[in-house]
Amino acid sequence: MTQQTDETIVRDALLRMHLIDADETPLITPLAGGVSSLIARADTRRGSLCVKQALPELKVAMHWSAPLERSHAEIDWIRQVGEWFPGAVPEILGEDRESHAFAMTWLEPSRHPVWKLQLRDGIAVPAFAARVAHQLADIHAKSADDQRLAQRFANDANFFQLRLDPYFGATARVHSDCSPMLQQLIADTASNQRTLVHGDISPKNLLAGPEGPVFLDAECAWFGEPAFDVAFCLCH
Repeated sequence: MTQQTDETIVRDALLRMHLIDADETPLITPLAGGVSSLIARADTRRGSLCVKQALPELKVAMHWSAPLERSHAEIDWIRQVGEWFPGAVPEILGEDRESHAFAMTWLEPSRHPVWKLQLRDGIAVPAFAARVAHQLADIHAKSADDQRLAQRFANDANFFQLRLDPYFGATARVHSDCSPMLQQLIADTASNQRTLVHGDISPKNLLAGPEGPVFLDAECAWFGEPAFDVAFCLCH
């Protein structure tokens, strides 16, 4: 995908979201780091914002397709968590279901550094890690056993395709001696549907904001096993 194509995709999506004027050509800057989406900064007449569009194929070495509907799960997760804890997520500014894209507030990197980059540079603050843990626990507790949310986030097929099979299933197919245990783990995880799960809690998807952690990239959002979020973060 060329940069010009990216610019056209982002501009057309912004037009459909009514976030730019018809005669406007915003400055579009593609952002690095994501493997599952086109992510870009758009500098418009009304200010800067971030646009994200789900891709059908992940930008990884092996073939890994992913359902485009995951963008809707991400938008729903951000909006729901934003109702409870506004500072814990960016604000959704617009949604374009035609292109599976959405726009959110631009968070300046100088004030919202990526936690992974801080850790890479030797900036390890235990108090911040504790805040991540407490915020995640609050999200899990707030949503626990909520049948309305269970129906809204019944993304079982997506979670299997994006998480359970690529990690546990793929390993089971390579290491047959571990297959029974891993298949049981898949079954146990899939059946324990207790709370709202982010599905991709890792330092690369967390910003160290001035008011606390900001959670990004909830494409794998699902109503399920809360231990998955905890274990996913700890393994990183």
